[in-house]
Formats: sequence, structure tokens, C-alpha cells
Amino acid sequence: MSTPVETPRDLVERLFLGLPSRDADRFAALLAPDVVFEIPFPIPGEPTRIEGRERVREYLASRWSGTSGVQVHGIRPDIHETTDPEVFVVENDVDVTRPSGERGWFRSSVNVIRVRDGLVTLFRDYMDTGRILALRQAAQG
Repeated sequence: MSTPVETPRDLVERLFLGLPSRDADRFAALLAPDVVFEIPFPIPGEPTRIEGRERVREYLASRWSGTSGVQVHGIRPDIHETTDPEVFVVENDVDVTRPSGERGWFRSSVNVIRVRDGLVTLFRDYMDTGRILALRQAAQG
């Protein structure tokens, strides 16, 4: 009996469902060595483009450590397929508890993702920079 092959959509779903762990190694394992990670509207002082799996892993490890006071409980990715079978648009709702103790779901980002040969080659993150910056500031005291 053969094992079913993971589809590009399956990979995208796995990528997002693993995000609550904030494990940069786990995330990077699903990226191509030459992945491009773009942030068109970054938090001031952060990059707009990162190239390469290892550099993305390092960036995410640092970014996620800056939100240690925020607890991520779950994520609901709404994955939209496009006319290109390698490209997906993902809307993310995230269940978090803020440092104040307030818990709730909020839309954190919209992403454009390209999957080729079983790995993510492009991750474009249209994140809610204002909300993320406010969470970071609250976490830091």
C-alpha cells in the first residue's frame, strides 16, 4: 500500500497549523533552500525581504522571541487556491492571550505562498504590523 503524496495545499496547511508552537526550525524545514520571504509592510526597522532558508529561520526565531509574553493557542488558516496550482492566499485568524490577560481571536495576516517541488519557495507576509507592534510593546512591559 502506497503512502499518499502531500499536495501543495497539504503543505501550506501543515505550515500554518504548526505556527502556534513558534518553532522556527519546524517552520524552516518546510522551506526551499532559496526561499524568498517578503514583508511588504514591515514593522519599522525590520526587513522587507529575506532570502534563504537559514536567514528566514534566524529572522523568525528572533521575531517570535520578541513576543514571549503573548500566548498563541491556535490558528485558523483560511486557504484559498488560485488558478496557479502552486500559489495560495491564506487568511489567518489567531487565538492569543495578550500580556494583559485578554484572550481572543484576531486576523493577524494575509499571506501569498508559492509551493514548488514539495517546499515553500515564496512566503509573502501582509501582516497587521500595528497590532503586532502593540503586542510586542505590551509584552516588553
